[in-house]
Amino acid sequence: MIWDSSDILQQLGTASVFQIGVFFLVANLAIFGASILLCWVLGVAFKGKRIFDRWEPLRSIEVMAAVSAVVLNSAVSVAGWWLWTHGLITLRSAGIFRSVADCLFMVLAMDLGMYCFHRIAHHPVIFRIVHRFHHRHEATNPISLFVLHPIEVIGFGSLMILFLVLYPMSFGGLMGYLTLNVLFGTLGHSGVEPFPAAIGRLPVLRLIGTSTFHAEHHEHPKYNFGFYTLFWDKLFGTLDPEYHQRFRQGE
Repeated sequence: MIWDSSDILQQLGTASVFQIGVFFLVANLAIFGASILLCWVLGVAFKGKRIFDRWEPLRSIEVMAAVSAVVLNSAVSVAGWWLWTHGLITLRSAGIFRSVADCLFMVLAMDLGMYCFHRIAHHPVIFRIVHRFHHRHEATNPISLFVLHPIEVIGFGSLMILFLVLYPMSFGGLMGYLTLNVLFGTLGHSGVEPFPAAIGRLPVLRLIGTSTFHAEHHEHPKYNFGFYTLFWDKLFGTLDPEYHQRFRQGE
């Protein structure tokens, strides 16, 4: 079965820059709201599996940074749309299996790219100027995912655009990746651990980047640079040595 996305792509392709800007702004505001809501739901549903004793307090400068991130994400989306309309990015309709394969490939490729980007962000000079702002949140809260320096927002968005320029992506695969990206980001900053401890003993699944995995990075910034998986941290020796023990505390 092929998910026929041609009508959606046709409408996006004929929209004006103003229309597409409004579309992406509304879409990113919806994502922002959904992420906050999911964090709150997770905090209530898994209050017995809290990683932090509390949520980080909301501060006005961080709320402003989160709003800025939403606007910049919208601008990056418009830039990607412009590249697509000019033939530099290819999106195609594909069957479910190809879409799933594309989604998984993008997850793995972006996980490597984001690991490298994250390691660079922790260089002392860059960390002090850029990334330290995100690490103001040692204990996270529902907006922590969006509390980023503008350079980071643009950098992460550019990394995704670079992947799309290099790889002809299926529309379904891209939508799947974007959904997983927000889901993993929200889980990683939720302050609770919804994953059952049993997955730590299962092949492949034990490499999933859990909430505990990213929460430990906020506590111990020299460890756990991956986003979706533990794979690159295991490979390059940057996995927190206490991670597995701490994750299994939920058993």
